[in-house]
Amino acid sequence: MKEREKIKEDELKLKELEMRERLEMEKLKIEMVKEESNTKVRSKSEYFDAAKNIRLVPRFCEKTVDKYFPQFEKIAHNLNWPKPYWTTMLQSVFEGKAAEIYSALPSEKSSDYDTVKQEVLKAYELVPEAYRQKFRSYKKFDSQTYVEFAREKEDLFDKWLTSKKTDNNFDNLRQLMLLEEYKQCVHLDLKTHLDDKTIGTIHDAAVISDNYTLSHKRSFKGQNVNTSSGNYKNQRTERTDSKPVAQNKSQSSYNMSSPKFDTF
Repeated sequence: MKEREKIKEDELKLKELEMRERLEMEKLKIEMVKEESNTKVRSKSEYFDAAKNIRLVPRFCEKTVDKYFPQFEKIAHNLNWPKPYWTTMLQSVFEGKAAEIYSALPSEKSSDYDTVKQEVLKAYELVPEAYRQKFRSYKKFDSQTYVEFAREKEDLFDKWLTSKKTDNNFDNLRQLMLLEEYKQCVHLDLKTHLDDKTIGTIHDAAVISDNYTLSHKRSFKGQNVNTSSGNYKNQRTERTDSKPVAQNKSQSSYNMSSPKFDTF
């Protein structure tokens, strides 16, 4: 009797184990089905048909390149275009210099939107330095009203600030003005060296200038400063002697005594 009872108990335990295993298997099957369905939904939502959306890409115009990229980015964000596809969309409308630049880029760079944008803007001379020069050199045309001239001048200034990413921050604007003034006060070789660097503050420019002077073992004392802006003239070296400087006879001197008038 005891043996039979033991056998029955063992059979019951085996049946319980089998039931548990079946339940576990059913749970796993249900979970797998759910995972498959979620993957299908996810892949369907992540799928982007570039061919269908290309017709929505704005037309590229070489005369308004600076306005094109903000317009393109606005449309891309509004339509939720995945950023990895942006360069694919752009290359379909590029023409002229932009098409040449894109074709010349290596494959890893041509797929990066920010790199493509920067290279195209550089090709059309739409970098911060170009905007600065346009702003400084822009003069009023005879056919323009003063209101039109002021509007154009303001637009060029805003483009310069935007390209430098000042973000309407006073300190950023202050440093931008100081840096521009600093570069106009140094020798042309040094200015060219500074232009090749990414500099945020006048202090950084000064440190780089000192390092450049030391590494090249040269002094710019007595040499002409940068005169590209037309605001600075050639400077003479400071006199180290204590002798007074003789006044040029051709220069007019101011007579403190009463002026004399010719009598007729």
